[in-house]
Amino acid sequence: MSYFIVNKLIDLIVDVPRYAGCQESYSGGGISYGVVTIYPKQYPNGLAVTCKQSFIVIQNRKDGSVNFTRSWAEYRDGFGDLTGEFWLGNEIVRQLTSEGTWELRFSLKGDKSSGTSRFRQVQILGDDYILNTDYRSLSGQPFSTYDRDNDADGNANCAAQLKGGWWFKTCTGGVGNVDLVPTNLNGEYSYPVNSTGQDYRGMRWPSSWLSVGQIVSSSIWLYRVP
Repeated sequence: MSYFIVNKLIDLIVDVPRYAGCQESYSGGGISYGVVTIYPKQYPNGLAVTCKQSFIVIQNRKDGSVNFTRSWAEYRDGFGDLTGEFWLGNEIVRQLTSEGTWELRFSLKGDKSSGTSRFRQVQILGDDYILNTDYRSLSGQPFSTYDRDNDADGNANCAAQLKGGWWFKTCTGGVGNVDLVPTNLNGEYSYPVNSTGQDYRGMRWPSSWLSVGQIVSSSIWLYRVP
């Protein structure tokens, strides 16, 4: 029996608070990390998410147990295990960010260090899940997968070449140039990152934004600004 069905049965048996989001759940005494059913306006029947305190986790990678080279439909609907590695789903994020002000937090751990980055004024728009954010190098970029090429590189399909699904702008570029070097936290896990050549596969994040070395875990958190 799925987590969602069990949770709905519990709701019928006991008086369980219905929180609009992770913020309300956490401030109301909910768990600091784990799967919670929230009831935002867009999902009146409930939406199972992983909450990390006040944040909705939309991506989690830690051991390579889930393949992130997936189709457009899979990235749209979400895949993986909310208690392990997963992608919550582009359509869910689009619905959630359709109202209010949102941020994305990127928590990365590498073989050299760990740290976080933040995108402000985040919204996912349209059927191509365009990322709008204050980070101009990615803002306005549609999402791409191997079976739907929406990147800005006219010479290649970045998702097919680099693996994973992401808001790809270009598949190759100049080392150290934030506008050119691809970001891709959904790339192949444990693929050796080459910082001096033209091989841009693997889980990548620009060192000028946050330098952690070879990424061994990543988590992306969605936060509604009060």
